[in-house]
Amino acid sequence: MELVPLIYVKNRKIHAEKDGKDISPDEVLERISKDRKIYVLDIDGIEKNKPNLCLYPKLSEHYEIWVDAGPRVLGDIVDMVMAGASNITVRKNLRHELEIPSIKDITERGIYVDVDLKSHNVRNIDFSLFQGVDGAVIFNDKNLIKGDFKSGGFLKSLCTRYKIYAYEPNPKNFSYWKTLGVTGILVDISKAEEF
Repeated sequence: MELVPLIYVKNRKIHAEKDGKDISPDEVLERISKDRKIYVLDIDGIEKNKPNLCLYPKLSEHYEIWVDAGPRVLGDIVDMVMAGASNITVRKNLRHELEIPSIKDITERGIYVDVDLKSHNVRNIDFSLFQGVDGAVIFNDKNLIKGDFKSGGFLKSLCTRYKIYAYEPNPKNFSYWKTLGVTGILVDISKAEEF
């Protein structure tokens, strides 16, 4: 199972944890070895539609960057690719007019969708949401999934069909995700050593 370090970008600054203090790009280099894949969760892009495009080239010099910045239109995808993104996460609630086949027509980069198990009706899930994507990203708490048989079954079904990456803040839960069959774990760079 792959372990992907995650950084947050908020107010044009890099953070090791969602609400943690900001760190410099040099500190990222000190914590994560070069040429690794890192997940860039760009809060400015997701919440304000102002992705930090100027930061991505600096990071992509040293890392394979996977950008989650809430693209809304095809031009946003082009901007992210030009800025160095190797994988891009597309959020369903933000991409009303952005279709996966259109994205795949312009890039061969990995395209992932976010899956929020709280908002999905797992009984009536439309698997066409996943058509053409390379996989999915899940930021739901393990306890939500473990305590809900339907969500757990749905996630297990997704793991057999797609590459699934799950965010996990607690190293003790690593074996749970491995048992489910996820492809990888996204972990805050401040906790990467613990994993």
